[in-house]
Amino acid sequence: MHRTDRYKGLALAAILASHPVAVVCDEIPVGSVVAFNTQCARCHEGECSGRMSFHLAADAADEHIRRHGGPLPVETVRDLGELLRYMKERCAFYPMPLALAHDRRWDRGTLDLLRNVEGAAYFLPLGRLASGGYRLRMDGLASGSRICSELVAADFELVSHEVLTHDGGAQVLRFRMDEPAELFLRIRTPAPAILSRVELAAEGTGPSHAE
Repeated sequence: MHRTDRYKGLALAAILASHPVAVVCDEIPVGSVVAFNTQCARCHEGECSGRMSFHLAADAADEHIRRHGGPLPVETVRDLGELLRYMKERCAFYPMPLALAHDRRWDRGTLDLLRNVEGAAYFLPLGRLASGGYRLRMDGLASGSRICSELVAADFELVSHEVLTHDGGAQVLRFRMDEPAELFLRIRTPAPAILSRVELAAEGTGPSHAE
């Protein structure tokens, strides 16, 4: 990721985190979590220790975020700082009150909460999936676009870069789980895109259930 893109992502996080949303993760808005996981986390996922406390004091963390992201609102800086601290100390994504494996299908109301403010990235918590094959159908992504999709495990291990296939008016992601795991899907598009519906199903069956 280019340095300018990283700076831009942090600046965008300020805008997104300031927008009211209907769902919150503990005390941090879903908008801040999505902004962090679509932009900031991609630069820090390999840096967690899982053994020691985050070494930066609050003021130092604030300075670090402002140095890269510019003059951000205090609330946004603290959100991003806490998300960075959580990631580095626990080697895990901040918990989100959503899981596609439980809900089976999301419509636009939910998907809009999982879209970054620029409109060119989504962060979808798929939930814990049992072993087997899966099909994720996504309505709204234009065919022919260079869409980057990354399946990431809960401990930040990149499971794979998957290729989307076109099926009627939807993009389809097929993948296989060799063993149960909690997964997240990060989607990046070259231009703003709007997902209108996402549906997860076990391959060859109806919508899947969590393990």
